[in-house]
Amino acid sequence: MSPMKNAFLAAMVLSMAASAGAQDAPKVGLAMGYPSSVGVLWRVADNVALRPEITLSHLSGDSTGTDLLGPAPPVTANDGTGVGVALGALFYVGRKDAFRAYVSPKFSYSRSTTSSTTPSNTILGPSTTDSTSNAYSVTGSFGAEYSLNRRFAVFGELGASYTRSETSLRSSFTIGTTTFTNGVLTVTNQLQTTQAGSHSNAVGTRTAAGVIVFF
Repeated sequence: MSPMKNAFLAAMVLSMAASAGAQDAPKVGLAMGYPSSVGVLWRVADNVALRPEITLSHLSGDSTGTDLLGPAPPVTANDGTGVGVALGALFYVGRKDAFRAYVSPKFSYSRSTTSSTTPSNTILGPSTTDSTSNAYSVTGSFGAEYSLNRRFAVFGELGASYTRSETSLRSSFTIGTTTFTNGVLTVTNQLQTTQAGSHSNAVGTRTAAGVIVFF
């Protein structure tokens, strides 16, 4: 075989190996960071990635109040859940070896609900308080990503955020009224309901750090 043919075959083998290595580069990873969130990093292009995230929370417990007129203090049961979703984009603006710098806009939405129930005491009947909160957030961050190897990377971010929160509160309780007429004792229960709402706007700094495990 001639030297030219040998050189041609060697070039083809090297080209195929480089192409296979490029195709085998991981594009999807699991991103775990602080503040607590779990997301997926998807590199849709060499300089662009998408990072959807989700957060979940649940709380339950009870608290004891004071009832000076009753035989025992009332116990309030508390229960709450929260869920949040976010979508961020990473635009890589610089790369040197294993180090990558990027800018990242992100939109987030979270919703939390809590419920507190108190049984009857001496004066009031059962009462329930329900609250619902919705929060919308827009953030912009500058970040850096460093690959320790092809399957594991760390990242850190610093930026600013704007958050708008809306909260609604609904309380229901029963008041018992006792009357004595013509020797007859009558107890009347009346259900009372109150509602309230509030909203707030907040601007602040944001930091985040975490790890990425590529599949």
